[in-house]
Amino acid sequence: MASNESSKRKRRRKSSMEEPPYLSGDAEFRVLLFGRGGRSQFSLANSILGTVVFADELCNITESQRHRSEAFERKLAVINTPNLSEYEASQKELRRVFKMSVCMSSPGPYVVLFAFDLNNISPSAVSILELVTKHFGDSILNHMMVVVCHEEEKEDSALEEKVKTNRDFRELIEKCGQRYHLFNERKARRDEKVSRQLLEKMDDMVRENGCRFYSNHQYQEAEERIQKEERFMMKGRKKEMLTKRKELESRYTCEGLEKELLQFETRIRVENREKAERKISEVLGFTLTAVDYAAAVGKGAALGALCGAVMGFEGMAVGAAVGAVVGGVIGGAASAAWGYLTNSAAQMNRR
Repeated sequence: MASNESSKRKRRRKSSMEEPPYLSGDAEFRVLLFGRGGRSQFSLANSILGTVVFADELCNITESQRHRSEAFERKLAVINTPNLSEYEASQKELRRVFKMSVCMSSPGPYVVLFAFDLNNISPSAVSILELVTKHFGDSILNHMMVVVCHEEEKEDSALEEKVKTNRDFRELIEKCGQRYHLFNERKARRDEKVSRQLLEKMDDMVRENGCRFYSNHQYQEAEERIQKEERFMMKGRKKEMLTKRKELESRYTCEGLEKELLQFETRIRVENREKAERKISEVLGFTLTAVDYAAAVGKGAALGALCGAVMGFEGMAVGAAVGAVVGGVIGGAASAAWGYLTNSAAQMNRR
């Protein structure tokens, strides 16, 4: 009786919480999927999408890929990165992978999954997670869940006892707020309830995050530049669109014309978006996390203030502002550094 009352209260709390926008509207449920090695993350992507986009034998891809579907009462977009263990030794290649994944999941993922095989939990898994947080910032961990993939016939409770004895696994889930899920790939291929259980757990995590997707200054910069590039591309295709519209108007009328125009315009928007994402991923500044940037600006400001001290208080203010710009530019964050400069100038003007 007590357990029934407890479950009722839990359902009432869940129903009273704000629902994620992708469950009640046209918003897309964006999932960013990292993997350490092997085929687990690709099998997991198939299950989440509710369709086969990766072959069973696939163990790696050469660059990030995004696949879309409509399943489990939502529009889905799953962004798979290459296996990160392949890039541990190459920071340049790792940045390329991360920049592409940022642009593909922009304006930001609702959920980030870190997937690996039950029999492949090792210290390198922890080091790969650290690479992710280094580039995306520690706050991404609030949106992250560890998914342990397996094909065992044992009950999940027995497997949980097994994985919890692994020190590396305990360290992983501690960093991710104790959020993890045991995912049976074999059962998922036979029964969609297995995938639905994972999605429900992801939905709960999204609710805990206020139904907001993850974002930081890199995502904000990427989305702003992608949209600007999209607008530029759309202007360049005006003639093409007018020509196509006239062609469709000569062939269709009423509802048929509306349907054809909508399909054509949607295709153009998708093409422009994908081209813009790829172009911006090649030029996106992605060198420091927000914490690193703040340190760069702070050090530059301190040094500038010290150099300007000989000119009195106003000299210190000017020196700090200029030093912040230098520190920010070096750190790859010129736009925010410029904000620091303008704020400092405004404070001087008010004196």
